[in-house]
This record gives sequence, C-alpha cells and structure tokens, in this order.
Amino acid sequence: SYKEGVQGQLEDEPGMTVASWQQRPESRGYVRIRSADPFAPPIIQTNYLAEEIDRRVVVAGMKLARRLLASEPLKPYYAYEDFPGPKVTSDDELLAAATQRGTTTFHPGCTCRMGPADAPWAVVDDQLRVHGMEGLRVIDASIMPRMISANLNASTLMIADKASDMIRGKTPEAAAKLPEYA
Repeated sequence: SYKEGVQGQLEDEPGMTVASWQQRPESRGYVRIRSADPFAPPIIQTNYLAEEIDRRVVVAGMKLARRLLASEPLKPYYAYEDFPGPKVTSDDELLAAATQRGTTTFHPGCTCRMGPADAPWAVVDDQLRVHGMEGLRVIDASIMPRMISANLNASTLMIADKASDMIRGKTPEAAAKLPEYA
C-alpha cells in the first residue's frame, strides 16, 4: 500500500500506481569507501533532485500523470488520488511530495564512468581498468558514461560479454564470428 502509515499490506480495493522519473538525471551522487574493512558498508550519497532540471522534470511528470488520469479514456477507472492528494497543486508542494516519497528505480549506474584518465569524473579506461590501479576492472552498469533510458539488464549483459572478450584477448573480428552448428 502507498497509503500514509500503511506498509506491507495489500489494498482491499483495486488501484494503480502512476509514476514518473527523470530517465537521465543530471543530479550526481557518490559511493565512497568508508574504511579498509571490506565488510564495512560504503558511504552512499544519492543527491536525488539536487539539480533544477531534475526537479522540473519530476514536477512536470506528476502534472502529466494527473492529466492522463483525468482524460476521457482513463476517467472511468480513476476514482481518487491517494498521494500526494488533490489538494497538493503548486510546484513547490508537488516537489515536496516527490522528495518525501521519491526513491530509486533500482537501476543505478554511472558511478564508475568510463573515460580518459584526465577526466575528473572517469574511473575506468576503455578496457574497463580502473585508472591508477593495477589488476582491477569494473564490469557492470556503473561504467556507463551516461544513463540509458531503459532497463539496465541488457546493456549490462553486453558490457559483461564485451569485457570477457577483452580479458581473453579476443579481437572484435574474432568475437563477432558466430559458431556454426550442424
């Protein structure tokens, strides 16, 4: 349930959730090592909605959701708005609601971005090796220089496949040849 004060319970009535988010956020957070202890949790600072463009996109998305639900095709199925509620109308109020309930879409990426060693934001090179480290590579969605507008699974599998070819020394031509089956 998304009702205030209710967690982990199924609703007694049918409903739907309409949500929006910034597919390519400009806000940047960070993940930092807390200590030399490998079991110590890292420091994670998400910085959601830190950039003005991200705040504008979220508010515009909330307004669009309301317009869609009020449209003729959906109106018969839309009884009421539970959150943030119909009295929440100003941009500031909508942003406050998004800040209160907003969360990740569980597709983090770009925290160890690929790029040249002299770029302050780059962590890995084009062979996925960590700049300034010997024998360490990062092979996951965190190496993406920019977030994609889709589920990260397929792109992450592609990164892993390409990385396995690089580690094994396969050239692009050899990696592209498909096996022949009888």
